[in-house]
Amino acid sequence: MRFSRNIITFIAVVAVCSGAVLLYNPEEKQAVAANKPRLQIGALAWIEPKSRVINLGSPNMIEGARVQELYVDEGDVIQAGQSLGIFSSYAKNKAALDVAEANLKFSEANLLKVEAGSKASDISSQKQVVAALTASAQAAGLEFERIAKLYEARVVAKSQYDIAKGERDRLSAQRRAAQETLKSLENVRPDDIQIAKAQVLIAKAEVAVAKANVDLSTIISPIDGVVLSVYSRSGEAVGNIGVMDVANLEVIDAVAEIDESDVLRVQKGQKAEVDVIGLDFKVSGVVREIGGQIRKNSVLDTDTTQMLDTRILEVRVELDQAQNENVRRLINKKAHAKIFP
Repeated sequence: MRFSRNIITFIAVVAVCSGAVLLYNPEEKQAVAANKPRLQIGALAWIEPKSRVINLGSPNMIEGARVQELYVDEGDVIQAGQSLGIFSSYAKNKAALDVAEANLKFSEANLLKVEAGSKASDISSQKQVVAALTASAQAAGLEFERIAKLYEARVVAKSQYDIAKGERDRLSAQRRAAQETLKSLENVRPDDIQIAKAQVLIAKAEVAVAKANVDLSTIISPIDGVVLSVYSRSGEAVGNIGVMDVANLEVIDAVAEIDESDVLRVQKGQKAEVDVIGLDFKVSGVVREIGGQIRKNSVLDTDTTQMLDTRILEVRVELDQAQNENVRRLINKKAHAKIFP
């Protein structure tokens, strides 16, 4: 009886262990996991041009800038570097530029004059002055020698001797001064050239500053694109929202805010689908750009109780070019994005 019970117990233990081995099959579990489809990544998004929406405003808002004249309107096609309008400070800054450019021309002309030295006619005239003074000084020297001998012989008075000596000294001094003047005319001093060059550099710097001020008082397009919105027109003060928004609409993106828990699943080149909220409109796309910084979300879903402190990573999905005509009219429109890992 006891022997039969032991046999039954042994058989039961073997059966349980065999069942456990059959249940725990790691290869089978890996196969199941490999065949299990990975879930898509969902996120809130908004429509935005690849170029981003660029706001153009006054660089010196504290001065209460005012639009003097606007050359474009909403919907106009613009080019990079194109002048779109001017502020009220333009006239003053343009006048300052004109003065600076005139000063530069004067400084450059003065440098050429200094480097070239004096005119040949001035040098010739000075040589004649030196020759005349040399002859006069020599004559005065001979006259002084004659008077000096007479003075030693007590034939002439002391006053006559002094007059002759003074005339000789005066003409000799004038001759030396004339010779120095001639030397300066014939030779250009290096320090004069350096001073003239420095004046040119200063004038060029003043022109650069004046040009920068003119640029600051001009509304210049940074890109090829389209004027999206105009906020300040001719004669109006520039508010906090600037003068206008511009963008390049050739390539349109959906900017998706991917939850931080899904960041490592997103890769460039993955396919995506964007469903515009409030419209029966879907468009396909491809992940083109992945942000490099986790931050707080900026888009809220009004249909859910979404947490306000969600941490996300921005991912840009380039939308199908075939739908460009439709999506370019949906800039800043909210959407739901699906990315397929």
